[in-house]
Amino acid sequence: MKNAIKPIVLATSLILVTACNSTAPINKTATTAINQEKFSQFHQYDEKSNITLEYTDYGQILNASVIDLGMSDRYRISQNTTKIGTRLSSNPKPSTATEANRFYYDSYKKNPQMKQDLQIVQENMADLPNKINLSNLPKSELLAYWLNLYNVTVLNELVQQYPVKNLTKLLNEEPSFFDKPRFNFNGNQYSLNDIEYNIVAPLFNNDPLLIYGYYRGYIGSPNLLDHPYTAKNVFTALTTNAVQFVNSNRGSVIGNHSTRVSSLYLEKKNYFPNFEEDLADHLQSLVIQEPDKDQVVQNLSFSIDNYDITDILGSDVEYGGGNATVADPSIVAEGFDTNFVTYGESLTKEVGHVSPLRREILQKITQKYYEANTRVEIKDLPTKESEDK
Repeated sequence: MKNAIKPIVLATSLILVTACNSTAPINKTATTAINQEKFSQFHQYDEKSNITLEYTDYGQILNASVIDLGMSDRYRISQNTTKIGTRLSSNPKPSTATEANRFYYDSYKKNPQMKQDLQIVQENMADLPNKINLSNLPKSELLAYWLNLYNVTVLNELVQQYPVKNLTKLLNEEPSFFDKPRFNFNGNQYSLNDIEYNIVAPLFNNDPLLIYGYYRGYIGSPNLLDHPYTAKNVFTALTTNAVQFVNSNRGSVIGNHSTRVSSLYLEKKNYFPNFEEDLADHLQSLVIQEPDKDQVVQNLSFSIDNYDITDILGSDVEYGGGNATVADPSIVAEGFDTNFVTYGESLTKEVGHVSPLRREILQKITQKYYEANTRVEIKDLPTKESEDK
């Protein structure tokens, strides 16, 4: 079980720790196609620097609000459990409905202070390039910073808009969620896509591992971690996230003659010069081979997607007013919401009656949480029959 934290006013999002000689030489990355000053100013770094950034407040938010579900077990939910009159308005996609780490958006929905705290963290992190010269940081520190800024910005934007079930509209609008200007660095406007494609990608020569550091808010995207990226953990964390994504129903499904893969990769062609060939090699390098099988990534079909938001209880469920109670720490943000009541080591929250389909999803999330956190006891949600007794 994660350690509970008390609600706090998050006044700062970063602690700058420096033991660096400011006159140390600046190393430049290899030549890139980006020659504009707007972006090239962020393509410099100092490998001799001892400056580190700490993300204490952001880390507390992630620790309290992210549910790590671990590796996929290729689970597929039932398709015929939704009944007429239930409160589940649309069926989730069976093969991916219980995948991806989850964020407890619901706990922010009716808590203005929590929303404000998250927004303060995001604003302070976004203001860092206006306060210090990022070229004085080493490359790994820069990478961790840009990934954290990207992810906390996605979280903040979605928390402000929640409840929202599906993000397709946000992705397809003009400009899209990721193309909207959101940052002002030294007088220039930047978007989330600017961070990914025009700042970070050239700095790291379009390394495909970068793909897995960007949380996009929906199930069919790479995981949001329950801790910040740091200079020390960033490359290991990216590799872990890559392995978890590729070896999941939302990443790739290898058949005898073809491989179904996430449509997300269609947006990532710039990471793969010879797109399908390089992507197949990339995926093959990350596949965990099953015993007695020769799994070969070939004949790619970009047919996997799931744009449902990575919430926990489901934004299409009406909470409260019923007798059903979730008595399990796997689906609450521990210690960060005063609406939770503590009973021993468990936390409970009334969620009202849910459909059989939603119950199955919550039960699976519960099971995955315990497995990921090396817990062995599984507590089922109450059934409708037991509620009526």
